[in-house]
Amino acid sequence: MAAHRRIAILPAPHERGCDRWRNEMPQETSTRRRVIEAARGTRPARHLVIPRLAAGAPLLVIGLAHVFDDSAPMQPLVEAAGLPAPALLAPAAVAAEVAAGVALLLGAFARAGAALAVVAMLAAIYAHATIDVWPNGADQEPPLALPIVVLLCGAYILWRGAGRWSIDALGARGTSEEWPPVEASTA
Repeated sequence: MAAHRRIAILPAPHERGCDRWRNEMPQETSTRRRVIEAARGTRPARHLVIPRLAAGAPLLVIGLAHVFDDSAPMQPLVEAAGLPAPALLAPAAVAAEVAAGVALLLGAFARAGAALAVVAMLAAIYAHATIDVWPNGADQEPPLALPIVVLLCGAYILWRGAGRWSIDALGARGTSEEWPPVEASTA
């Protein structure tokens, strides 16, 4: 009878779990988790795969072309556009293009990839506007419509998320349970 009385005074598992765990957790962990979940947050729409592919494929292909094709280096483009520190900015721009392309194609941290894509395409549009003679040759100049389309698709993914067919959506489904987990009572 006494054991039954002790159990009755304990709060219900759903009442005791969240506040107790949150107070014991380090603040950095919960903040870090919220930031990661916000970056990976997405909508359940399937159509979001189309802008992801439309932005990710050109970014990855052009970024890899800047890495492996000797006729398409990035540094002369950065110098011709008059951007500062071309020796540092050119490799960073190529890395941003490749990382954004991979992130968008896979849908893993797609919002971060979309943010990189938007910044890279703003720089590409600026380069198109300021460069009179293309340093790699006129045949190497991509059409102006390409960075505009990639910019718009990247902005849309930044706004809406990666969509249902993405790694971000898999991660969101996997973390839908309450965090941290509440222990069930063993009574």
